[in-house]
Amino acid sequence: MILKNLLTVLVLSYLLSSLSTAADNIIIKYEPPAAPTQVYVSVYIIDILKIEGAEQAFTGDLTLLMSWRDPRLAHDNDRAQILPLQQVWNPQILIANSRNTKISLPETVEVLADGTVNYRQRLTGTFTSHFDLHRFPNDQQTLIVDFVARGYRTNTVRLLHDDSWTGRAERLTISDWAVGDVRLIEAPYTIPSLDITLPGLRLELPVERLVGYYAGTILSSAAIIVCMGWLVFWIAPASINPRISVSVTSMLTLIAHRFVIKGELPNLPYLTTMDYFLLGSTLMVLLGLIEVVIVHHVVSRGDEAKALRLNHIFRWSYPLPFLALLAFVLMR
Repeated sequence: MILKNLLTVLVLSYLLSSLSTAADNIIIKYEPPAAPTQVYVSVYIIDILKIEGAEQAFTGDLTLLMSWRDPRLAHDNDRAQILPLQQVWNPQILIANSRNTKISLPETVEVLADGTVNYRQRLTGTFTSHFDLHRFPNDQQTLIVDFVARGYRTNTVRLLHDDSWTGRAERLTISDWAVGDVRLIEAPYTIPSLDITLPGLRLELPVERLVGYYAGTILSSAAIIVCMGWLVFWIAPASINPRISVSVTSMLTLIAHRFVIKGELPNLPYLTTMDYFLLGSTLMVLLGLIEVVIVHHVVSRGDEAKALRLNHIFRWSYPLPFLALLAFVLMR
């Protein structure tokens, strides 16, 4: 009986001490050290792996560095203490536009003697970002990563940018985009449905698509096919079979070309500059076929002189709409 009572007392003492320790941890974890607590954030972009315009997303590899001061963690040791992140107060950073992000470093913090807390983490994954592709492939976009301090308000926690570590690697994996400089701006995150504004910080990375590949393959190929349709006006108007054959072949070639490049063009609910160019090129080949039929109709009536005049007019007026299309594409 005495042994049973002793065991009961020991168990109760253990539970009470555990509850006391848990309560202490909750206080450190969820109560900011001061109001407002200033959390300095740096982001270094290690790599940008892929940008998917149609998916409105990009894949990146970046390092997050945060620093704040918590006097409750001050100590007398000369060396910094390494503590689990869960045992200290932290801004509970959440990436609002993360689709699938993984961390690579242990979830620990470095605590200096004066209570300064440093946190480092490497993040790899996919981030959503709104892209405007109306001017594709001559478009410029801004890659965005939104960092949010969940569970806090702007009057208790502030996320501030620290430019001392912010930047990007000089050489990135992605090859079809020109990448600008990284910028961090204070951007509180608003949830309209809940009427809540959370402390936030936004990373912005301007990028510009390199059009060399599209100009050297898709655009130039379509232009060559249009020029092939133009050649019918150098064939004698009476030679209807070769003229029809060239026009129809040009149309079929352009249609086949569009099927081949379909996988390289984004599927969007609106037309891009590339779509306008390809649609305009198709209409140009159709226009050439219509003009060939008109000339043949005049020839079939026996008026060869008029047919020659019409053919001459079509020969030099045919490229004018295509030049206007090229000007539209370049100036859009």
